[in-house]
Amino acid sequence: MQKIPVLGGHEPSCSRMNNRSSVWVFSDVEGSLFEEYCRYLEKTGFSAFEIRKNGNRRFAAFSAASEGVFLNYYENVRELTLVQEEESAYFSYSDALGTDRVTPLITQVSLEDFGMSYVVRLSDGRFLVIDGGRPFEPDADRLYACLCEQTPHEMPVIAAWIFSHPHSDHYLCFFPFMERYATRVKIEKFLFHFPDADDLEHYPKLAKKGRWFEDDSGMTNIPRLFEWIEQTGASVYAPHTGQRYRIGDADCEILACMDDTVLHSQNINATSLVIRMELGGQVILWTTDAAFSLARLPEKYGRQLKADILQVPHHGFQCGSAEAEIAGYELIRPAVCLLPAADHTAYTDFCVHRAGARHLMRADYVMEIITGTKQRSLALPYTPAPNAAEAHRRSCRQGLDNCGARTWIFSNLSTACEGDFVFQILNPTNLPSEISIDLFFEDKNRNLRYIRATVGGMTFKRLCITGNEVETDSIYYNPASLATRGIPQDAAFAVRFISNIPIVVSHETHRPSYHGTCNE
Repeated sequence: MQKIPVLGGHEPSCSRMNNRSSVWVFSDVEGSLFEEYCRYLEKTGFSAFEIRKNGNRRFAAFSAASEGVFLNYYENVRELTLVQEEESAYFSYSDALGTDRVTPLITQVSLEDFGMSYVVRLSDGRFLVIDGGRPFEPDADRLYACLCEQTPHEMPVIAAWIFSHPHSDHYLCFFPFMERYATRVKIEKFLFHFPDADDLEHYPKLAKKGRWFEDDSGMTNIPRLFEWIEQTGASVYAPHTGQRYRIGDADCEILACMDDTVLHSQNINATSLVIRMELGGQVILWTTDAAFSLARLPEKYGRQLKADILQVPHHGFQCGSAEAEIAGYELIRPAVCLLPAADHTAYTDFCVHRAGARHLMRADYVMEIITGTKQRSLALPYTPAPNAAEAHRRSCRQGLDNCGARTWIFSNLSTACEGDFVFQILNPTNLPSEISIDLFFEDKNRNLRYIRATVGGMTFKRLCITGNEVETDSIYYNPASLATRGIPQDAAFAVRFISNIPIVVSHETHRPSYHGTCNE
């Protein structure tokens, strides 16, 4: 690659992303630096392929021989990003809209386990496949069946298979799918931007193997992916932020990828593609597993993030900060959310207890949340049913009630009985529960406050509320601490448990006097 000089006296942060591309980031700079680099590239033999402005953002693509340079300037954050890529296929990209006319569809494919598999039918009957899910044969079978049911052609045609990032629950389904159906589908192109399989400097978890699979590490499966793709003969494109791909009648703009995070994150989720798609008169925002805070989506794009349909990032599990995620949702303000997680994961075990997903579940602008337990297809443009909002809020209430309650009170206890201090705690969620324990006595001056305990996710345990597994003095100033006051002898008492998430508290001989409800 040509060496591009530092202009304007601004030293960039820079890194090699993979064996074909590098990125430079200039912080706290004026938009004039964007223009200066454009002029430099034109003077040194690069041809301007594309220069455009969208609100406070500017994008440019330059080519010289097989080399590409892509520039993004974000006025909101005063940042210029420059990506240099060898053998860039972007400049030769083409796609022709076919003559068949069918209704565009989005299908959230049902999966054996959480993961991500979406099929987008274009109006010419071809498909986009986004990810695909885990390497389970039933998932591969469902994906193929979906393509066959929706195609107007003799053989399903995949206009583009898009892989968001190299995690097993997103791209490994490609292998059993190809082993079974490679000769029964036509794949025209692939879009993905992965790190190198051995780039353990940036992404040490590429070497990590899953607990349930023989080997789902990126070191093994990224090379395997390239081998399979080569057998198809399909074109391969590495999407970079700012690029646009017109696939049939789907207009896809890349809002984030590894370009934006390689300098400051080792999280493989942070390499995820974020795609703004216009199709069927609506805007769909595919966030895959991206972290809004790491890619700084709210700061960079502002209200340009607005979309009709949102695929909820990282299955609603949260990646990055909850504050940035919520800020993003308030800019996107989707009417419909696609949540690639089963009902129990969404409303009972996990998502509802994460601040971002909970915000969406309560937001008045969200009319429908579509989870992944049952396969659903949306005809575009899509309008939720009149009762859709109440249905997803009812699912949320019922899911919370399935967990237990945040508040539990037991009375008629006595300090003379050692067993009255021992309780059973069930945390049926995937997240740890942080529990505050208070003891109340007839003499309020003996009350004990701010005893703390933590119970891990999916855990059932016996807990002595005055034993070694609790914090007896968990705040800086607590005159009512267990450590300060101790336990009075032969005294009647009541105990209150308050948890940050729903739990179940029981006792061998005492029934709870009260427990709260999670209904909201």
